[in-house]
Amino acid sequence: MPMQRLWLRSVYSYDLLRLELFRRRWGSALQLDDGVSPNLRFSRLRIEAGGRVEIGRGFGTERMAGNHLWIQAGATLQLQEECWLRTECGENRLTLFPGARMQIGPRSLINGAMLSAKSELSIGSEALIGFGVRVLDSDQHDLDRDHPERTEPVRIGNRVWIGADSMVLRGSTIGDDVVIGARSLVTGDIPSGVLALGVPAKPIREIGSRAGCN
Repeated sequence: MPMQRLWLRSVYSYDLLRLELFRRRWGSALQLDDGVSPNLRFSRLRIEAGGRVEIGRGFGTERMAGNHLWIQAGATLQLQEECWLRTECGENRLTLFPGARMQIGPRSLINGAMLSAKSELSIGSEALIGFGVRVLDSDQHDLDRDHPERTEPVRIGNRVWIGADSMVLRGSTIGDDVVIGARSLVTGDIPSGVLALGVPAKPIREIGSRAGCN
């Protein structure tokens, strides 16, 4: 046991050193609070000119590849304290287009999801984003010559659980304490305190506070 503990401490010290080298590579474009998991260094990170990544205390992820973070020119990504980008169930892909902002709140879990922001995408505290979920604040392409691409902010509240393989589209707002059923499509406003599901997602019943839920 003493040898095992010594080995684990050695590995952790090595990982901390590699994290510091990773941070220095990006300079002021990557701001890390104390207590950020050294496993961050396994992420595939791309920060373009004027882009910025801010990661809060206690950020966690696995000691494996699987996080793809692309911050284009002038964009800002904020991962707040104790946010967890889990990679065991699939890859996380966070893409911020030029000038966009994306914020993921404290103690939120992103579990093998794709998030894309061309203007603004915000997720509150203690949110659970299931594997295969896609959240986009833009159509991504023009519909035709007469109907250009549309972009509108997406706002997801506190203690929201979005089930596997769901999609949240531009302009959507999800209130606090909401559960979105698996494989649902959110295209508008979902009020606080409901279970919603379907294509498009509609509230089917009220639910209580999700404070303290796993």
